[in-house]
Amino acid sequence: MANYFGFIDETGVLHNNSEQRFFGIGLLKCEDTSALYEELRVLKNRAESKFKKSCFEFKFSSITWGSHEFYYELINLYFKFTKLQFCSFVIDKANPGVKIEEAFPDTWEAYISYSKLLIKNNLQPSDKICVIADFLGKPTTSNKYYEPEIKTLSNIYNATVLESHASLFIQTVDVLVGCVVFDFRRKRQSEKKFDVVKGRVCDFLKGKLEVENLASSFTKDQPNYFSVWEFNPVK
Repeated sequence: MANYFGFIDETGVLHNNSEQRFFGIGLLKCEDTSALYEELRVLKNRAESKFKKSCFEFKFSSITWGSHEFYYELINLYFKFTKLQFCSFVIDKANPGVKIEEAFPDTWEAYISYSKLLIKNNLQPSDKICVIADFLGKPTTSNKYYEPEIKTLSNIYNATVLESHASLFIQTVDVLVGCVVFDFRRKRQSEKKFDVVKGRVCDFLKGKLEVENLASSFTKDQPNYFSVWEFNPVK
């Protein structure tokens, strides 16, 4: 049995959007946050010093030529702490089996359901986890809150949400799931042009994992646990 913190972030949208074909959720499982947080904080402070910002935030969408080496270091920190586990859930809305509007009353309930699915499928029966998720505004048309809905899973002993700028762990998830979804886009939308520097960060992660492709379902146990699960409801 293990007790975890589980940090969650998402990228993309669940509603139909021709510019955002892919939706991903990432989960970072961590038993002890202390040493990792200290090193993340030092890295963040160095970035703030370089860019003369009082609130630097790691975001995959914000990677630039000036900042990308800090993202290499962030990825290196993930692999430095070998007990960390990352798993991601990716939806390709071009898959004819994906029918979000038919399966759920709205995308908010879909997001809650997919979050629960990712968590449930990445825990042992005896494990317990406290979920800390990136804040995503609840629509006024829904009476369901994220936290109590997530807590209906028996493995979850508590849950809360935070805005991403308040958590370096959520920012780490943003970068890792951002790399995964970027590679899905790059592999399946080859007619589009993609940001070169973001591609370099994505490729750096692939090099650390010793894989050629993030855009398919796989699980690596070494050097850290890293899993990508593409949702395919037809199977």
